[in-house]
Amino acid sequence: MDSGETRETEELIGRAIVPYSDRPDAAVVARLVDDLITHGQVLHARVAAMPRERRTERAGAALVEWAYFVDAGPMGRGDHANWNHARALARILRSLASALAERPGRVR
Repeated sequence: MDSGETRETEELIGRAIVPYSDRPDAAVVARLVDDLITHGQVLHARVAAMPRERRTERAGAALVEWAYFVDAGPMGRGDHANWNHARALARILRSLASALAERPGRVR
């Protein structure tokens, strides 16, 4: 990942992984989920394109979890469920980004 993409990824994760007391309002969470999914789909495709033998077990699990969480959506109703969904997506996004950063042969 280039430095701009890395910053964007870290910023998205940082918006989601905050204490519950700092949870934004429902409209902000909805936009955050959209942003996480949009950005995450790009990273998901890049990790999925990596040869299987170069993917760590963690990267493989992140691919499966990403597909599941995006397809399933929030587990429950209301603002709290959406917030938890955003936080789960952010954690998986972190794993996808790590897989790209750690891949063998990557130019730093």
